[in-house]
Amino acid sequence: MAKGNHREVRTSAPSGTASPPAAADAIHQAPRSAFEELSAPEVSKRVLKLALKQLDRLVALEPKVLRDESIEPAHNLRVASRRLQGLIDFLYPAPAPNGVRKLRRRLKKAREVLGELRNQDVMAWRIERVLARRRTAHRPAWEAAGNYLRELRPKIAGRAHRKLTRLNLSELYVRLRRELTDSSPAETTVVSRVIAFPDERAPADPITALESEASVAPPQGTDSAGRFSERLDELWQDFAAKAASHEEVSGLHALRIAAKRLRYLVEVAAELEVTGSREALLFLRNLQGKLGDWHDYQVLGSTMLAMVAHRDFLEEQLSLAIEVEQLVLTLRSSRTRSCQRYLRQTFRSLEYRRMADWIGQWAARRPLATV
Repeated sequence: MAKGNHREVRTSAPSGTASPPAAADAIHQAPRSAFEELSAPEVSKRVLKLALKQLDRLVALEPKVLRDESIEPAHNLRVASRRLQGLIDFLYPAPAPNGVRKLRRRLKKAREVLGELRNQDVMAWRIERVLARRRTAHRPAWEAAGNYLRELRPKIAGRAHRKLTRLNLSELYVRLRRELTDSSPAETTVVSRVIAFPDERAPADPITALESEASVAPPQGTDSAGRFSERLDELWQDFAAKAASHEEVSGLHALRIAAKRLRYLVEVAAELEVTGSREALLFLRNLQGKLGDWHDYQVLGSTMLAMVAHRDFLEEQLSLAIEVEQLVLTLRSSRTRSCQRYLRQTFRSLEYRRMADWIGQWAARRPLATV
């Protein structure tokens, strides 16, 4: 196993768990990658193509968000902005050009202005699912919350749409596309050099490798694999630190954000067909889904409490207000216990150990074939 700080969280895994046969463990296999013979500029070109695809998707979703005919476009636009941001971070490791940094901040802002609307729609969807059941405890409380959300939505949607329009995504699209195609590292003319992913072989001739290293000067002084390795290690350390405090309710939200940031970087590796990345991506998606469910119910609870905090509601429907508060306490307690139980099992699982090993090997730049 690779040496590195990733061992800190892996200590939670049972020491007696036996490793599976190598043939059944995709992360520990070392098949030759489809990108083995690509130079660093070629890898950047592939990532650039993915970034432009997400940029096209982002701007195409804006009219659908403004038409507000369904709840999916707002969520999809947020996802596209986050994926695009991850791809930009890969193409432009810190410190990125000033123009790229400004456009990146606007991408983040686009997510933020739609965050409340997304939460609103997800809460309404969850309430509809609960009320669709034949038997539902605290039905009056759920119905009151559903009515409250329906009253709020036009105001929230209008505010989100105004803010999104002011961001001028069409202008951002033109500027960012020009920035990517004109000044991207992928467009830099350099001597071809094979990049050594951990699941690939480096050039056999050390002299040739040194000559290639000297003749190629990728942006920020590192190759594509090196940039990915450094960023992956950075996000992993942040994730591991947050995972260590998952028993605390206050740490679950931070863990959710850390898992999301790590997931979107691993998506880049999966698009590049790096061995083991798809298994790691599946693990992170499942983890993020569970944390997302917990977060949605936390937001729903806060919204319900805001509803009963209105003076008119308390004076006119005091008994219902008490029932709503009891429901919030029950939801928060049960969902938090369920999430923490899931995390305890997850951080002891074989899948988690495999992902930790895979990331550790990347951080140490050790070929998987030698493990």
